Amino acid sequence: MIEYSTEAYLARQVLAAAVPEQGSVVITKNGRPCAVLMPVTEDTDLEIVAISQNKRFWQTYDRAVRRGETEGWTSLDDV
Repeated sequence: MIEYSTEAYLARQVLAAAVPEQGSVVITKNGRPCAVLMPVTEDTDLEIVAISQNKRFWQTYDRAVRRGETEGWTSLDDV
């Protein structure tokens, strides 16, 4: 079982309260960003949030764009 200190609990409560008002909150460690706390609503597309942080997805996307620019794009009518 994980035990949380009162200070950690209060810090979490303050952050959770700030997110809806302030938008995303950047969390730092030793002055460097290490995480982002962002509000999630019923309109939030969690799949988009996850994929936007996926390096492999963006590498594949960038390769596809480069290929489309050098070899040409396929028209939707041809698909």
